[in-house]
Amino acid sequence: MSGRLALAALALAAALGSSSGCVQPHCTSPDYAEAECRVIAENTHARLRGSSGVELRFQDPDATDDRSWDARGLLEELADGSIQARVAGPGRFALSLRADPDATEDVALHLRLRNVDPRATLELGPAGAATPLPASASTRRELDLLLAPGELQWIRGDRACPPRYRLAMLGDIQTNPDQFERIVDRLEQDVDASAAAGTPLVALVIVGDLTESSRDDELDTIHDILSRVSIPVAVTPGNHDIYRPTRPHFNRSFGPGNHAFDVCGTHLTLLDSGSGAIARSVQARLPELLHREDGRFLIVGLHHPPFAGRTGSGWSREDQAAALLAELARDEADLVVAGHDHSLRAFEVPVGDVVLSEVIVGTGGAYQGVGIPRYGYLRVELDDDTHALTRCFVEVPPVGYAEPPNEPPSQSLPHCPAQ
Repeated sequence: MSGRLALAALALAAALGSSSGCVQPHCTSPDYAEAECRVIAENTHARLRGSSGVELRFQDPDATDDRSWDARGLLEELADGSIQARVAGPGRFALSLRADPDATEDVALHLRLRNVDPRATLELGPAGAATPLPASASTRRELDLLLAPGELQWIRGDRACPPRYRLAMLGDIQTNPDQFERIVDRLEQDVDASAAAGTPLVALVIVGDLTESSRDDELDTIHDILSRVSIPVAVTPGNHDIYRPTRPHFNRSFGPGNHAFDVCGTHLTLLDSGSGAIARSVQARLPELLHREDGRFLIVGLHHPPFAGRTGSGWSREDQAAALLAELARDEADLVVAGHDHSLRAFEVPVGDVVLSEVIVGTGGAYQGVGIPRYGYLRVELDDDTHALTRCFVEVPPVGYAEPPNEPPSQSLPHCPAQ
């Protein structure tokens, strides 16, 4: 839309708003290829009133009041009447549950928690008076709850961390879930070895293009593979994950594409750039989403690399990419990780007097063109005591290769040493 047409549309909307007529809310006729519509979807699916009358809401981990909610997970009612709650990322989380105040008796609820760190400590109860829940060796928890009419309960989770810990990051699976399955098998070996070495691997982060065409069967395949991962998985969509715009398939499958969480001493922010643009409402929230407490690392993941000078096109709004770089520089992000370009690259981006470190890790299985492909994941090791961040690449060769076939792309991104 041209600037003149846009101004005309705004003027028309203002005129309608001042008349006795009606104005259509944004996304009334939805197009979920539009970033702002997906923001609405991710907020919608973070809140649910079940058939039992219990209202569930994902919340800011520090919340004590359930009048609002935050897009930090996915809620859905299953055919058997139970509620499934998928936590969007690792680290701290909170879920509020309030029974219908007009209920005539106590309300029973079966809750299926998904994507919860097995090493997390979970608590259930009123704010300030919660009791610990039994530990589990799985990312899945099953809870049977009984709530009195109008009663408010909270489920909160957090995990204790040693000073040193790790993250795994990759993007671009698309047409090759078989290779991604090989990567997951290697990742699970890394989970065990990292725990034994005292530097636990605390999350897998996928920066978009989990699918080729965003079909339900593709999403189901990825869910099946991820069900074997023994650590939390955080995801944000790529352009291939939003190709069917009549419904928010990605958000209904994984929850929010824009979310931030604190895990150990790291603040990790994921941004939905699947449309080649960030929603304007998210742009306005960037200072909030990127905010970290003093001493924390800041790592940002998104699908489209925000630096066209080294990565080619992809953004429909290059001004947004430039504005994002400015925000990242202002907050002095420690690392920016992206996909979209089916390759492995590590480079630095000067923004004023700040130099940002960026890694493209489009190595989850998608076709990489001519030459020997480089598949695997980025391992990021963080040390809260020394504030040191190191990264290396765990190469998972395709079928037919016994050893990693490539030299490291640069001295700044070596292969990870054997454990």
